[in-house]
Amino acid sequence: IEQVILNGKGRAYGWEVLFRKKEGDFTGWLSYTLSKSEQRTLPRNSNEIGINNGEWYNTPWDKPHDLSFYGNYDLNDRWSFNTNFLWQTGQPTNYPIGQFEFQGIVIPYYGLRNVERLPDYHRLDIAATYKPRKNKNRNYQSEWVFSIYNVYNRRNAAAINFRRNQDTGQNEAVRTSIFGIVPSVSYNFKF
Repeated sequence: IEQVILNGKGRAYGWEVLFRKKEGDFTGWLSYTLSKSEQRTLPRNSNEIGINNGEWYNTPWDKPHDLSFYGNYDLNDRWSFNTNFLWQTGQPTNYPIGQFEFQGIVIPYYGLRNVERLPDYHRLDIAATYKPRKNKNRNYQSEWVFSIYNVYNRRNAAAINFRRNQDTGQNEAVRTSIFGIVPSVSYNFKF
């Protein structure tokens, strides 16, 4: 099947809105996107049915809802605090709808393409930035950034795979997550 190249069509449409505050001690933005991304792959001949029976289906990049918030508060000339929140509809995926066994190997059977979704993705990040006092003897500016990525340690699914439980003989879903909470400290300078 890796050698078969199928032609298809794709379409994407949507709506975006952005609210931004640029002045004052508190700055930031709020954005929302409502979108749809689909594709269609017709059969090559009358003996084939095409992908999803030749009907439109979600692309792997379809995210109907995407909400982002960023806020920054300047406490004074030396300290600023910011936060970033993201929420997105889960990525389209395929879950097996059955299985069969061939020569002792259990093989999953899949139905229509991309009709299921991974759980929604969301996370909250926070940071505090400290800028040391300016020193006339230094030819550079610097800052310390103390941050936490994914503050509430959400285990966002990068994928969901299925495996056979050796004890029960049943298939079970296993969520693969890439990042949990990630604290960091960084030192930035420019000259």
